[in-house]
Amino acid sequence: MYRWVDETGTTVYAQQPPPGITATPIKPDPTPRADTTGQAVEQLRGRVEQDIDKREDQALKAEEAAKQATEQATRKTNCDAARKNLNTLQHHGQGRLRTPDGKTKFLTKEELAKELDTAREQIKINCK
Repeated sequence: MYRWVDETGTTVYAQQPPPGITATPIKPDPTPRADTTGQAVEQLRGRVEQDIDKREDQALKAEEAAKQATEQATRKTNCDAARKNLNTLQHHGQGRLRTPDGKTKFLTKEELAKELDTAREQIKINCK
């Protein structure tokens, strides 16, 4: 490459100067040394690996947050059901229990006490 100033005062750059013009040769920047290129590649690889690790960490955190949200929703549902069961057994059941097939079963005092204990235990576990 060459550089010169033309008759209008403009600096011009070209691969060959025109005939009769005194031009200054411009040396290109030296090519990077092989070890510098290797260092740059290693730095880039390190950054890519850090980015991959960061994305994996973010995905794991999002997965854990979703899992915790699901568990919390399940605990709330179980808490509400346990409280309703306890209330029914204490105030409205009078020893009656509806079975999954829709029939009514009358509980003995021991069975009622056991059902009350179960409902209280479920409240302790799920209602925090």
